[in-house]
Amino acid sequence: MSIARRFSTFVVALAWTTFIPLSALGHHSTTHFSDEFTEMEGKLVDLHWRNPHVYFFLETEEVNGDKKVWEMEAGTIYMIGRAGVTEDLFTVGETIRVAGNKSNVYEDKFWLTNVMGGDGQEILVVAGGRARWNDEALGGRRQWTNEAFLQGDSSLASSGEGIFRVWSPVVGETPRIEGPATNRIPQIATDLALSARETWDPYAFDDACEVPGMPRINDAPHPHQFIQDGENIILIGEEFYAPRTIHMNSNIDPNSQSYSKFGFSLGRWHDENTLVIETSRIDYNRMDLSGIGQSREIKVVEKYLLSEEEGRLDYEVITTDPEMLTEPYVRRGVWMDLGETFDEFDCTPK
Repeated sequence: MSIARRFSTFVVALAWTTFIPLSALGHHSTTHFSDEFTEMEGKLVDLHWRNPHVYFFLETEEVNGDKKVWEMEAGTIYMIGRAGVTEDLFTVGETIRVAGNKSNVYEDKFWLTNVMGGDGQEILVVAGGRARWNDEALGGRRQWTNEAFLQGDSSLASSGEGIFRVWSPVVGETPRIEGPATNRIPQIATDLALSARETWDPYAFDDACEVPGMPRINDAPHPHQFIQDGENIILIGEEFYAPRTIHMNSNIDPNSQSYSKFGFSLGRWHDENTLVIETSRIDYNRMDLSGIGQSREIKVVEKYLLSEEEGRLDYEVITTDPEMLTEPYVRRGVWMDLGETFDEFDCTPK
């Protein structure tokens, strides 16, 4: 990346800090980023609208007069795009005001949440962002609509019937499946699991276009697709487009299978509208993208309940790991058929 050759002017950087909740950092490790909010002004010298995250590059002037370029990571194209935040809202070369969290590890990296250009419009570049300078800001998951955002051409066919279609996260809906109370992973992680974050580098993960293993590959507020593949089912998430085979042959012994990043998934129909998937034999060391550790003892049970009208899919995912969790980690949610389609994961390693 030859950003330095693009420099032509600079503006004075303005920075100050105030406290911000750690939850604003999304899936990123709070050990990697400061829990203090920082604001700056500078020149947008480059913009990478790419997977797995959008990146802004901001040129500022240090106190000693030196120029500095900040590499600022924002949300995913899908998560911010669903709220109307698109690449054409930003102009390379303009002066912008930004806010977010500095890296505790790298002196030039930044988790970006808010951007404001010369027109005074504040834009949220993460799904969980909140307006900072104006009463309202463009973006954020609260501005999602239940309209299709992705229009692609998946390389694998979907029948569009029953569970076999693309399911998208929605607003204004609550799941119906019941079970244990939901907990955030850090609250129920063991010391061993939490200590793994000390060696986690989210930038290296993004730069390498790495695809995570289970259960993280399936844990994202992005569209998912179920595809019939003979007697088996293929499940794909849009965020990383990594097909996972759900084996529907109950005669297979999971303990006879090799360990792998996605593990071995065995599925069964509880009834005609309820698919249950049990996954074990997972060989991946991160439970989520904050870097929390997981062991080979991890097991995941997924339940997908198709509504009678077949336009809604409630889900429940229970993750257990006796070495890394003090109790089961439970996620619930709901997807709907919004008519979205998606292509394979397009990411160029740095």
